[in-house]
Amino acid sequence: MARIAKFHFILPNHTRVGYSLKQRGDIFRVQFADPDHAGKYREVTTGCRTSADAHVEAAKLVLKAYAPHLPPDPKRVKWEDALAELEKGTHLRDRSLEVYTSTLRIFRSFVESKGPADVTVEVAKQFRRRYATSGFKRSDKEDARVYPRSAKTVENALRRLSGLWSHLKKLGYATTNPWEDIPRPTVPKKAPVVPTEDDVTQFFTWLDTKFPGWEVPRLFVEVKALSGCRLNDLCQVLSCQLDVKTKTLTIRAEQDKTHRERVIPLPDDLVKRLAAIKGPTYLWERYNHDAKTFRKGTKSKDEFTPDYFYNAMKSLFRDYGKTGGKLRSHGLRKRAITLTTLATQSVDATAQAIGIDAQTARKYYLDAQKAFSGTELLKQMADVLRLKTKDTTSEG
Repeated sequence: MARIAKFHFILPNHTRVGYSLKQRGDIFRVQFADPDHAGKYREVTTGCRTSADAHVEAAKLVLKAYAPHLPPDPKRVKWEDALAELEKGTHLRDRSLEVYTSTLRIFRSFVESKGPADVTVEVAKQFRRRYATSGFKRSDKEDARVYPRSAKTVENALRRLSGLWSHLKKLGYATTNPWEDIPRPTVPKKAPVVPTEDDVTQFFTWLDTKFPGWEVPRLFVEVKALSGCRLNDLCQVLSCQLDVKTKTLTIRAEQDKTHRERVIPLPDDLVKRLAAIKGPTYLWERYNHDAKTFRKGTKSKDEFTPDYFYNAMKSLFRDYGKTGGKLRSHGLRKRAITLTTLATQSVDATAQAIGIDAQTARKYYLDAQKAFSGTELLKQMADVLRLKTKDTTSEG
């Protein structure tokens, strides 16, 4: 039967801890739940002979016992500690952590900040003003041209800082999010544009010409185009996630940015080709070996990592862009979402199939003009919408 505490003490994090005083001889002892062992209790002497003194000492003893389990005082947290805990105490992916770290580095280059606590709304406003009005160079030369920052660049920085503070609040390293009160610049709305089939064909022609016979990157792009996966999600796939019997490729929840599992059906020929190139651990790890032959002169590692492969695939699309090619990695995701919506005529159905929030799909990926072509819809609805007359209803 659990002990019933007669008194309570409130910890700095607002947790309520019950305790009781027990008089042993002429000395009071304090009993309270053991923070290190669930269901057990500690009894510690207060060294006091009066209950008034014992209550004061009991509060100190409870706080000392629970102190190792409490989050640090937000006012004393330094950025180094906050970032270290952000990496350990959250489920952020490596790419997300890299973005937050990079954005924080930019922030600290414009304003002085030792930790989250010294960032007030005024400091946030100061950063926004300085960042938006200062230019940037694309070269380290002193006389290099200075370019103005776009509204979208400023909006991205503010949005990422706000996201970072949301995580810091959950960790107890910030009590408020000052970025919620900072007005973001108006960014001209730009409807998503989906690459044409000619754009896709030209990319594969370039790839086959530049790296004839290299299966790994070609298969990767084919699977990306077919699945609509994010670049980083697909780079992490293990060989065991390819099921030859069911002809499916599974993206695990921990590999997906939105933490959703996806099971992607694949055509027979694609499954056979993937099975032929898969590595012992990762599906794409043969890339490291092949790169020494097909990408001579570039740095290659002996050990495969998803991050290394991610950067390699980004580099591949970047090299194609330098030739004037229009297809980008994310364009394939837009294409998959738009063409799936064209077939289903439902953004919600597409969102469910591809694993994306429907609102996000509408805002950033869906080419509505192509997905909901009025001409195509009217062709499909012609028999339904046409007025029924003797001529149209007669059998001739």
